[in-house]
Amino acid sequence: MKKKQIVVSQHDYDILKTLCYHAPGTAKLKEELDRAVIRKTKVPDDVVQVNSTLQFRDERSGAVREVQLVLPAASNIQLGKLSILSPIGTALLGYSAGDTIDWEVPAGKTQLHILRVANEG
Repeated sequence: MKKKQIVVSQHDYDILKTLCYHAPGTAKLKEELDRAVIRKTKVPDDVVQVNSTLQFRDERSGAVREVQLVLPAASNIQLGKLSILSPIGTALLGYSAGDTIDWEVPAGKTQLHILRVANEG
């Protein structure tokens, strides 16, 4: 199954590519960035970017979560701040509200359905 094209801002792309060079365990993020459409102009408001707040449903468990996608230094899952380097954080990057993503997490395969996205600015 071919994956949907993801959209990433030039700003996020530059930060995340640098992160990939300096942090271990970034192979999946590198793959996602390699297939992304890089936008020099504003990314649509319903696209998940670094610092987006979003709500998604794990279709395997039915659990609905609200998180903010953040860089690793700001991550704190108890406060709902999900690292971009986590398996789910990497999966969500660049997708839009309404999208469903097939993804491999440590517990096995799952589907994540993005319910809504909010971006500041």
